Amino acid sequence: MEVVATRIRRRDLHLRTGSHYRPGRLILTLLTALLITAALPAAAAADGPVTPTATNYLARVTHEPRGVQAKVVDGYLNLWMQVPAHETVVVLDFEGAPWVRFDPAGVQINLNSEEYYLSQVPVPAIPPKGLTRNTTPRWRVVSSGHSYMWREGRLHALATIALAPGASYVGPWTIAVTVNGHPSSVSGGIWHTGPPSPIWFWPILVMLACAVAAWRVRSPALDRRLGRILLLVLLALIAIGMAGRYLHGRPGIQTGNVILLAVILVALAAAAGRALSGKSGLPLLAATAIVALWAGLTLITTLTHGYVLLATPALVARTVTAALLGGSLSLALIGVRALDRVRT
Repeated sequence: MEVVATRIRRRDLHLRTGSHYRPGRLILTLLTALLITAALPAAAAADGPVTPTATNYLARVTHEPRGVQAKVVDGYLNLWMQVPAHETVVVLDFEGAPWVRFDPAGVQINLNSEEYYLSQVPVPAIPPKGLTRNTTPRWRVVSSGHSYMWREGRLHALATIALAPGASYVGPWTIAVTVNGHPSSVSGGIWHTGPPSPIWFWPILVMLACAVAAWRVRSPALDRRLGRILLLVLLALIAIGMAGRYLHGRPGIQTGNVILLAVILVALAAAAGRALSGKSGLPLLAATAIVALWAGLTLITTLTHGYVLLATPALVARTVTAALLGGSLSLALIGVRALDRVRT
């Protein structure tokens, strides 16, 4: 009997110590992944991500030919233009060669322009040798409409210029065009802002601290209540964050984005309904934590870059991002506790 009692005491001690140390290991692992992921957008900022959610540089159009609409998209990476159907507008590359042509038939790009190669996404290509402004154009039809968007290196090249401390205006940019054969231009400027305050990361730590405090109470009833509240809050935050991301026009809201957002909202509503009916078991809890963490990581540049490129205001976007990251990690802790109970 004494041997059996000793084994039982050892088993209980193992369960208690395992439950005590697992939160720390889980927090350390998840925070490490969070910090590594947070560093990736900063490392890619020099080249610019494909579809950024935030940036430290912002270009604006200040002049455009009459009748032509131009808009900078994705902060400082792309230029969108729309031309009246009855006019012919040719955008020239930095060498003066024809690059994009708008005419009554639609939009064409010149494959013999150096900018065709330099505008490739995500990695620019090396132009063939011998291309000049006098090289015979080789046109390819890209649209039957009268608007087009392309990666414009003359915009984001300014992001490599060293700025004086405290300076916000980087400099002007100009893109030469011809309108019905007459020279003109699209021009503007680019501005810089520093990253927001690191205080935006504090809510993540505060939420984790509260989750750890709840963990130490070791109350199944408290865990269930806290888990359900966090689950419902995170589902709402995911909906807000994804709406801000997919309803941000580039320059107009695309039908595919609306459909995708609708599917996401339906799934979130179904999950919320299940939680409110008292059926929020471990699988739903774990899935919500993973999806919330993913959503927070896709928006994390709003906490590290100054200009937010979402449909929601910067304050809302940063609040949602911080709450998604902190809430997902906190919900993961509660999930580990529930998993321990299942095992025991």
